[in-house]
Amino acid sequence: MVFNVLNSQYMRVSSKSNLLPFQAEVVLKTLSGRIKMARLVLGYTQPDLAAKAGISTNTLLAMEKGKPSIQIGYWLQVLWALDLLDGFNDALAQLCTTGAMVAIMEESMPKRARSPRRTLSGNEAPK
Repeated sequence: MVFNVLNSQYMRVSSKSNLLPFQAEVVLKTLSGRIKMARLVLGYTQPDLAAKAGISTNTLLAMEKGKPSIQIGYWLQVLWALDLLDGFNDALAQLCTTGAMVAIMEESMPKRARSPRRTLSGNEAPK
């Protein structure tokens, strides 16, 4: 394990070259292990699940090993193929739901979305 300095604070990171924060690495390993377990319980081979999810077998193998370079869209495709996407969505709904977090988010949200102001310089006519 290695420690990196980030904003004058120490952040635990993996000793691997991809330098994921330690907690993120644990979550990724847990997710990859559960995907493999679900695949085995449902009786899918790696080629079968990869075909159903629309990804290559090598990508699925990398996912099951917990490689952090796999695109999130592929993870979502595999969760869908295993019929686990609703459960994943329910877990995401729990993010930032404490009263304090909701209050902070509501205070920092703009009242409405606006396009950035354009400044006219010299001889430009408004569009």
